[in-house]
Amino acid sequence: MAIIKAQIFGRNLIGAFLAANNSYVLYPPTMIKPLLKKFKIIFEEPFYPLTINNSNLLGIYSASNKYGIIVPHIIREDELNNLRSFVNKSYNIGVLKSVDNAFGNLILCNDKGAIISSFLKNYRTEIEEILNVETVIYEFANFFLPGSISIANNNGCLVHPLSTDEEIEFISSILKVDEVDVSTINRGVPYLSSGAIVNDKSGIFGMNSTGPELMRLTSVLKL
Repeated sequence: MAIIKAQIFGRNLIGAFLAANNSYVLYPPTMIKPLLKKFKIIFEEPFYPLTINNSNLLGIYSASNKYGIIVPHIIREDELNNLRSFVNKSYNIGVLKSVDNAFGNLILCNDKGAIISSFLKNYRTEIEEILNVETVIYEFANFFLPGSISIANNNGCLVHPLSTDEEIEFISSILKVDEVDVSTINRGVPYLSSGAIVNDKSGIFGMNSTGPELMRLTSVLKL
């Protein structure tokens, strides 16, 4: 298990540009090689270069677990073919035609469950089939983007500081994790997923993340 603090493209938005699960890590092809080499030391999983509609915002546009990945319909055919070449044939690649397509912000998921925004209510069944987990429509902390205000793996989940005890209990039951707690990242930012990528063993966190934030994040996620 290993963690590191870093920046990408001069910003602390690690989770906006990178996407990770227990099978692979996606990264922008324009990321500098010394940084890529540094990140590969932290994660055991293979790294694959990708863009989505020629954008580097992989973490914003995608949501994934060990069963599948959800990407927007704006993905180009060559990018989709690249993605197919990275994964085995049994892995689900779902292209959703939703107008709201920032799926990293709209979906909170791990390998056990998924929570989606009401913006995706018409796609719940499709999302459930792609990710192969129980999927519910649920919004918390008075916010409509559950994926943006949380970060999770199969060990635990951190959520927006305004989340209530009842909301935390429900999130725990859907993701089937023992511990859910509130936190911020990058010195008080409540948009947790934009500031880091994690899987069950490793994590890369924004450079501005404080010691207390990292202690809480790594403790709950068991990194």
